[in-house]
Amino acid sequence: MPDLAWPVDLEPQPDGTVLVSFPDIPEALTEGDTEEEALAEAQDCLAAALEGYVKCRRPLPRPSPACGRPLVAPPAPLGLGMALYGALSRART
Repeated sequence: MPDLAWPVDLEPQPDGTVLVSFPDIPEALTEGDTEEEALAEAQDCLAAALEGYVKCRRPLPRPSPACGRPLVAPPAPLGLGMALYGALSRART
């Protein structure tokens, strides 16, 4: 689901960890010991943030262009639910 994949910024930290931030979802921040671990954690972080949007009945943020940044998508079952939620939200407006 390319339209449900958000770009992330990866920023090495002084302690050797990698900070992950989502430019389109400012409340979603996580980190990992390696870039691979950080990206895996980012998927869980994204899922929690998107579930928060749904719980608060907020519209899902639209992913910005990747522009060379890695993309992170929610786990498949949640992604399907988010696609449905997004479509229903847009239909109401």
